Amino acid sequence: MRTGRATAARRRWTITEHWTPPVFVPALHAGHAPSHDFSDGYPPVPYPEVPQRVEAVLHGLQRIWPAQPIEVAGQALEAVRALHDADYVEFLLAIAETLQPGDEYIPTVFHPDLGGAPLRHRGGMYCAEIGSPLVAGTVEAALCSAAAAVAAAEAVAESGEDAIALCRPPGHHAGRRRWGGYCLFNNAYLAAHRLAAAGICPVLDVDYHLGDGGLEFASEQAPYFSLHADPWRNYPHLDARAGREAGPGALVVLPRDTDDAEYLELLDPVLARIDSLEPTALVVSLGFDIATGDGIQDDPVHIGPEGFHTLGRRIGRRPFPVVVLLEGGYDLEALPERAADFFAGLRDGRAD
Repeated sequence: MRTGRATAARRRWTITEHWTPPVFVPALHAGHAPSHDFSDGYPPVPYPEVPQRVEAVLHGLQRIWPAQPIEVAGQALEAVRALHDADYVEFLLAIAETLQPGDEYIPTVFHPDLGGAPLRHRGGMYCAEIGSPLVAGTVEAALCSAAAAVAAAEAVAESGEDAIALCRPPGHHAGRRRWGGYCLFNNAYLAAHRLAAAGICPVLDVDYHLGDGGLEFASEQAPYFSLHADPWRNYPHLDARAGREAGPGALVVLPRDTDDAEYLELLDPVLARIDSLEPTALVVSLGFDIATGDGIQDDPVHIGPEGFHTLGRRIGRRPFPVVVLLEGGYDLEALPERAADFFAGLRDGRAD
């Protein structure tokens, strides 16, 4: 059965003369704009996951083709409830109702069971950090970001061709009942679960950080593959073994000062393992924070224009459709260039 579905998906997917995948943008993402990230203590740093990131990446990919973004105004509450624990979702909806413009909510008490506490103290059950404040528009924006991811997956399911969603806020750190790392709902697994209904749909995470939320959702139908900085030395600061254990997927820790050549050497066996699953589709969690000089890095890596182009090209050579979802990347000046590099590579891979 799996082989048959994969073969059908390959027959359905065709290279057109002009590769122009739809680009979905969450219409409400700018409503999420906290002022500061407190995760490194005081003084806090300006919140780096800003609305301008979407515009910067869009400008980059529009250098490759004149993409007209499709605004998604809906909120994927049903899909989110099917993926995440009910009490977590209900808490976020409830706390959102209490936030006024200018408010920034950060838990002050952290404990696994705060169910008897007043609402504003319960956040510490669902978050373990102070780097991801919630503002009045955050939950609405996150549900809209989730809707963009689902819309991209639906487009792939219907057409058998690629699709892109510039998700913001991002999602790969969000667990079943946990937000953090600027993420509330796991966009990649919302998309993967939709596409796994027809066969195997892996998630390939190329963000600088380990997507610890992905580890919670990974399954035989939707395995998780990641190349990332050491998760003990870098966010999410998990036991180093968490960077090497992935069940049916594969996790690869990037050595400090990894460059283009070393990154691509580590990527190839991961892609080969994905190919061996004969998937019907692939979800790519695209983080531009692996780019040289991105300020989010604690252990530097040095992925430049050629590295991003080749990364995109090698993904584009796969014989199955791809959903590309935006994750990290915080150097606003470099984002358009690196986005152009990656999407040019993806286009060239489809033409190879």
